[in-house]
Parts: sequence; C-alpha cells; structure tokens
Amino acid sequence: MRVLMAHAAAAGPLYYRITEPARAILESGADVEITITRGLTTTVHRPDDGGQPVVTDVDARGHDVVVIQLPKTVEMLQCIRILQAKGVAVVVEMDDLLSAVPYGHSGHQALIRRGMARYGLECTREADFVTASTPALLEEYVPHGRGAVVENAIHRRFAELPPAYERAPEVVTVGWTGNVLNHPYDLQEMGSGLQQALDRTEGRSRFVVLGQKFNVRERLRLPVEPDEVPWYTDPSEYLTRMGELFDVGIAPLRFDRFNECKSWLKPLEYSARGVYSVRARTPEYERLGLGLPARAPKDWAKWIAAGVQDADRRREMAAAAREKVLAGHLTEHRVEQWLGAWRAALENRARSRATAIGVGA
Repeated sequence: MRVLMAHAAAAGPLYYRITEPARAILESGADVEITITRGLTTTVHRPDDGGQPVVTDVDARGHDVVVIQLPKTVEMLQCIRILQAKGVAVVVEMDDLLSAVPYGHSGHQALIRRGMARYGLECTREADFVTASTPALLEEYVPHGRGAVVENAIHRRFAELPPAYERAPEVVTVGWTGNVLNHPYDLQEMGSGLQQALDRTEGRSRFVVLGQKFNVRERLRLPVEPDEVPWYTDPSEYLTRMGELFDVGIAPLRFDRFNECKSWLKPLEYSARGVYSVRARTPEYERLGLGLPARAPKDWAKWIAAGVQDADRRREMAAAAREKVLAGHLTEHRVEQWLGAWRAALENRARSRATAIGVGA
C-alpha cells in the first residue's frame, strides 16, 4: 500500500495526526510506503471571464491512498472527486469541529463567516473514509459510517525522557500551554481558583504560560503579571521543554460544542512528561481519566494547591499517570488503527467503482 499524506499548515495537527503516525507506522515495519507533502499538486483552470478557478487534475504521484488533513475549501472538494474518479482512495483526517469554533477565536471569521467549515463537512461526506481524534467528531462528520476514531498518542521517546516528578523544586511551577487568542474563554473557567491556589502557596509557587499570554492577567484578574516562555514551533522541542519547566499543569476548557469534541491532548502531554495535572471535566478528558478533575473555582484551588504543597502526592499521581501513557497511549499503540483506516478506504473505493461500473453497464 502506498499512502500520500497531504497536511495542513498548523504545526500541532501536522505533528500528532500526520508526522508521528507516519513515524510509528514505518518504525513498526508494516508493508506500507508513506509520503508526506504540504497540500496537493494540482492543475487549475482559470476562466477568462473572471469566474472561479476550477481544479481539473490532481497528481496522486502513484499512491493508492491520499490522506487529506482538514480540507476546508471548494478546491479540496474538487480534488477529492478527481482522485476518486481515478480510482484513488481518499481519507479525510479531522481533529477539530470546525463549525463550532467560538466567536473570538482567531479562526472564526474564515471558518464560519467565509464558509470553510461547511466545505470541510462536505469533504468528509464524500471521502472514502474519515479518521477523527474523538468519538464526538466521528458523530459529527461520519453519519455515513465510513470512519473511525484514532485517538491522539505520544511517541515513546518523550514519555521516556526524565519525568518532571523526579525534581524537587523549592518553587513549584504551575503552567498552562497555549495561545490566549485561540482560547479566548478557557482560562476563565477556573474563576478565582488559580489565584486562590497561588495565594495559599505564596512563596512556593509561580504561574507560567508556555506560549502567548497576551492579556491573561486581566482575564484572570491576577494581582501580578505571570511569566511567559515563548512558544516552541517545533512540537518536539515544546514537549521536551514543557516537561523541564512545569511541575503542575492546568488544562481548563470552557464547556461548549467545540471543546466537547476536542481531544485529550493537553492532559496526555502533561502525563507523558510526568507533570501533575488538573483539568476540566470535558467528555474526552474524563474518558482519558488522567489528571485531577475540576469544575468549580474551589476545585481548581484545591487540586492546584495540593500539587504545590504535597510533593509526595504530586510525584505519586504524576508517576501513575505516566505509567498509563506508557501502557496504552503511545503512537505505537495506534499503528493498526491507522493502517485499518487506510485499508478500509481502499475497500470502499473499490466497492464504489464496482457499483458505478455495474450501474453503467
């Protein structure tokens, strides 16, 4: 089987849903050839009358299966149809509910107002198979039944780095990773919980944002400006550095449809690196079961403070969570799921062609 994986621009989805799965599959020794590319090579007709350009050909480069990550344009829909007409199986990979991006998110205008989310949905409807990172996404994108959940996972090399819980810091770092502009409401879900915890552990704790904090002090009404460590664009560097920096990780999420469909990635990353974590009670975070669940401000305050004050408990819980990652949430554990999705796409394409030929006859 020859598979062409065409990725989107974002570094995180590329890493977890394209690059690392490909690495794990190749490391497994599976009989598959994988090529990763940014976008697809196409031929486009541009009408003389100024009408919309139309894709007239797509180069599959001799591959049997083409995986398209997060397609969001009419041109990508045209590419899917052309590839299928050539007998190439198409898998659409989705790891976010594009139609539910909240107002205030940096991508809201393009995805909602410009209709990119609608084209993404149409692409999933016509794909031979759809892979999604959560059951909720599968429910949204795969009413036709041609899809499967392949959950996010971590490569073993990161889970086997020196874990955070082996340190004995005098000042415990409570950290959050992200871009506040892409999470306009999430941190506020803690209410005063974070500040209560920092007050209870004054002199023994500090709050750090790994990413872009923007106006997080105003959003959380913090009395002092938190520290910021600029984002690492290389996900490998980010995972390594996060485990070296954080002792306690927080993962608050607002309860909305977008976040209900969001994967368990942040608590998984914390756990893999041996970071004690406190997280929201979203369906996916609950399903993963790693980290301490919090909803009300008092919960956030209680569990964050406990992670700072009780070093033995912090180590015990972080070590147990890391062991669960090693036992069942590594990329090597997902190999057969990815391969099964691609094989199913080939079978569905062959079935569709046979049906079309039968109808034509």
